[in-house]
Amino acid sequence: ELKKLFRVPVEPEGAFYVWADASRYADDAYALALRLLDEAGVACTPGVDFGSYRTKTFLRFSFTRPLEELKEGVRRLKAFLEAL
Repeated sequence: ELKKLFRVPVEPEGAFYVWADASRYADDAYALALRLLDEAGVACTPGVDFGSYRTKTFLRFSFTRPLEELKEGVRRLKAFLEAL
């Protein structure tokens, strides 16, 4: 579950994404998003793509894949983040 890995300041209500605070892992979510894609095979969007106010340490995760793929993505995230 993403909320065990990241602080999620706003609960999604009908949205297909989670806005996650990645500051415990990195000061630059853009660089972290690139590493997640390259090293863990998990795609997410850095917060800076959605504005400039306090977005540098946020990631956006989308729920647009089948449940089993989402579970696998969270498993990969957890393994990658635990190794940091």
